[in-house]
Amino acid sequence: MKKERIIANEETINILINNAKKTIADSECLLHDTELIKVEICNNKLQGSYLQLVLELLSGSLLGICEVCSNLKDMLSSSNTYVKRYHMQMINLSQYEWCIYLGGKDQNGVLAILIHYLNEQHYNSLELKSVLEKVRQLGMKCNVGLRSMTAHYDEPNIMYKKLLALNDEDVYVRRISEQLLIHDMILKYVSPILQMIKEGLNHIDKEDIRKSSFEFNIQDILNAKVAEAFNNKEELDIMISHQIANAWNDIESMKRLFDTCEKIIEYLKSRQIDYNKLIEMRSLVEMQLAVSFMRHDLICSMDSYLNAQSNTERSICFMYVYRIETAALTHLYGYNEERRQNSIWNRIKTIPEYKSTPLSNDIERNLKILTSHFDGTRRNLYTHYREGSKLNISDRWHCANKMDHPKELMQILQLVTLCKNIHQYLASLLSVMNTTEKKKNDEILEPIRSIKEIAYKNNLQDIVKMSGTIYLIV
Repeated sequence: MKKERIIANEETINILINNAKKTIADSECLLHDTELIKVEICNNKLQGSYLQLVLELLSGSLLGICEVCSNLKDMLSSSNTYVKRYHMQMINLSQYEWCIYLGGKDQNGVLAILIHYLNEQHYNSLELKSVLEKVRQLGMKCNVGLRSMTAHYDEPNIMYKKLLALNDEDVYVRRISEQLLIHDMILKYVSPILQMIKEGLNHIDKEDIRKSSFEFNIQDILNAKVAEAFNNKEELDIMISHQIANAWNDIESMKRLFDTCEKIIEYLKSRQIDYNKLIEMRSLVEMQLAVSFMRHDLICSMDSYLNAQSNTERSICFMYVYRIETAALTHLYGYNEERRQNSIWNRIKTIPEYKSTPLSNDIERNLKILTSHFDGTRRNLYTHYREGSKLNISDRWHCANKMDHPKELMQILQLVTLCKNIHQYLASLLSVMNTTEKKKNDEILEPIRSIKEIAYKNNLQDIVKMSGTIYLIV
């Protein structure tokens, strides 16, 4: 007999949200201190040492916890289907990268390296082996296909199907609980070492630390002031809520239209009837669907920015934005000639009315400008906790602290405006296509009208009836 599912009440959900907020704050504080110590280790040329590996283990675990807890609180705070699915995606991606960072399938994970180091020195590694086994178990629960789609996007039709399958947030809450248990095991292992570090690093130049902190704080103050200004504008919250309210319904509506095009194309193909116009229509709907995914994901990121509790958390939101931008625009337009040949935009350009539609060149120019500035190194840094043997945590942390939030907000505005302009452009292109088709039909029908008028004047009823039937068919 199937066990009845227990729905969490509002009080329980609020406790989970508040716990997530506290975990983020505590983790950020410890991560800040850990990164300062890592700088000191680097200055003392202790790279590759056991101490550095332990700190890499700690900082990677902390950053992963910050990210998933940020998504957890936003997922639980919302009742919107699209928003929940957005955060499930982000949790899945972050957990996958976390597991690759710690363990990984290539044995280059920090835990695997630490265990190998201890074994070579004939020290006990059982505690870390237990942690590694838990990490691998969690990694097996991550959806690799969903992770790839979140990081790279996919054909809109495939994206819809994968998102539709995200219908149980409890799965992700339980997975975060497992991650937190693993994190506690790591903290337990690291704690005595941290105590030794604290006692042994009293010689650190406090002036250097103050300078380093001051550099971060200048940007922090500017970013915090901007965030405060946004949070004081209730109309922005209302606008974002309005924009995202019917997001999933809009997606489903376009998906039904896409499926209708597919069915009609198959039918016409089976009857050996020309279906080129339907191919063109399908490309329009596909473009519309892809742009909608991009726009809704950007709005979800902006919503997370408004709900963030710290500058680091806000910076993480902007890292998501850059991933969304590069992934979506790669499918829409492409960042090099090969990618452009396979893009949705390239299919739009084959529509005869493309050249005669206003704004075609403007839209393409904007797409070209945006994609020409893609930074592969930055995109990979914002996606991967590690790339092979290269560990990205410290670089991600410093990027988060130095990030210029007003600049990032302007980029979101530019991207959302692009989405709006593309929607308007596609409507304009469809209108031109309809006008062309009507003109074409009118040219075909003109001789039939003339025949019908002559037949009517001469009372030739059979010809009147026949011409009327042809008129209806065309």
